[in-house]
Amino acid sequence: MRLYYPIICLLAVAATALGGCKAKRDTQAEAAQWYFQIDSVDTKTGIQRMQVMRIEQTIETGNRSYTLHIERAPSDSLPPVKSELGTFADNRIRVRILRADGSRLLSKTFTKQDFASLVTADQLPHFVFEGLVYDEEKTRERKTIVLAASISYPQTDLYIPFSITVSPQGQLHIVRTDDVFNE
Repeated sequence: MRLYYPIICLLAVAATALGGCKAKRDTQAEAAQWYFQIDSVDTKTGIQRMQVMRIEQTIETGNRSYTLHIERAPSDSLPPVKSELGTFADNRIRVRILRADGSRLLSKTFTKQDFASLVTADQLPHFVFEGLVYDEEKTRERKTIVLAASISYPQTDLYIPFSITVSPQGQLHIVRTDDVFNE
């Protein structure tokens, strides 16, 4: 029994130390997740910029094939967004949709101003235009292309979702999806 007691104590200490390391790793992972979208911070102004994001994909709807290009980039020409977490550059998102023959269905650069009529005037200055992606599930059942977009309080889980429908003629219709139940 005397021989086993020190080994048990040693194992207990090791388990406690490993548990402490796990908690530290989780904290580091959370910090990395928080900073994941931030690409750079201006050393003079402190303005934080999100990563540039580029997507190119082939999509199909209504028995037609399209090539979708999406590019998100921070913009210094837009007013910065200030929050308790710092100052953030807002984003522009350029969307191009090309038909199978290479002709253009849509070419538009979106900013959060495109959603201004769907939020209150006092909310908009506190949001950044966070993202825009292809909504395959909603597109699958239609002859239109559906994109999902969101504006958010920077670096938080607080956001407002939108749905952008692109008709076969290239016309846009934007709705706030938290207000739509059966879209």
